[in-house]
Amino acid sequence: MPKIEIINNNLIIDFNPAVSLLNNFHILGVPIGSDCGGRGNCGTCRFQVLDGKKTMTPVSDMERFRFTKEELESGWRLACQSHALRDLKIIIPNNEKQLK
Repeated sequence: MPKIEIINNNLIIDFNPAVSLLNNFHILGVPIGSDCGGRGNCGTCRFQVLDGKKTMTPVSDMERFRFTKEELESGWRLACQSHALRDLKIIIPNNEKQLK
């Protein structure tokens, strides 16, 4: 099973490539915001891919709306809009919404 290493949480998790990364995080209890319930509207499920960008689904229209070209190039994605097939290294930014 593929793994996600969440660098800033010092956590490595197995994930199911058949469901979105947001759903994987919720199932596994990884703290991440999702104010809109996974529709891509709020941007609170943002994360940055440090390694493994090429194994992910293409950037969605919602992600193009939410992020600048520079942010997308530096690996920012929305967990609700993303699937991955292989191992990833990521950062999930810490914010108040994620810690509630």
